[in-house]
Amino acid sequence: MKSFSALLVSLMVFLFTACAPKTLPSSNRTGDYNAYNEDLSEARPVYNNMGTRPGATTKTGSASSTGSASAESRKITNVGSAEALHINRKVDEQLTSIADKNRSLRYASGYRIQVYVGNERQQAEAAKLQVYQSFPELTAYLSYNQPTYKLKIGDFIRRMDAERYFGQIKQMMPSAMLQPDKIDVRRSLSIK
Repeated sequence: MKSFSALLVSLMVFLFTACAPKTLPSSNRTGDYNAYNEDLSEARPVYNNMGTRPGATTKTGSASSTGSASAESRKITNVGSAEALHINRKVDEQLTSIADKNRSLRYASGYRIQVYVGNERQQAEAAKLQVYQSFPELTAYLSYNQPTYKLKIGDFIRRMDAERYFGQIKQMMPSAMLQPDKIDVRRSLSIK
């Protein structure tokens, strides 16, 4: 019984001390935040000088080797810049090859606005004329898959650009629909 009561007393002391309010140091919240200063030199990584020979003195060497230390540091800098130039040339070559490949692309996936679907060629041509009058910058594509004519307009890479025109076209032609399609990249670049 004594051990149980001793255990109960120690548990109560633990709970009271654990739940007791802690006194935290007051922070100066109205102070200058730019006055914060902390030395992080211990956490920074230290790199060995690359490009130096074993046993060569560096800038931290003795006072008598200051002349050779500056020559060594120039050599290290030159080696580093040569490596950087070599890497830059490789990156430039890759970027040039990517740009050439992108210039050769003719078609990409994008969006077009389907304006007319029906069996009447005259109605399709009338819709095409109406679109040309209202939006001369958009290209119209009339296709025929027996017995249906489809009129799609525009070459939009981004859906957001297509939706901008779609709102205006929907007011003119309520049956208009926005559809993903294969587009001509060069024509899409001419749309403003």
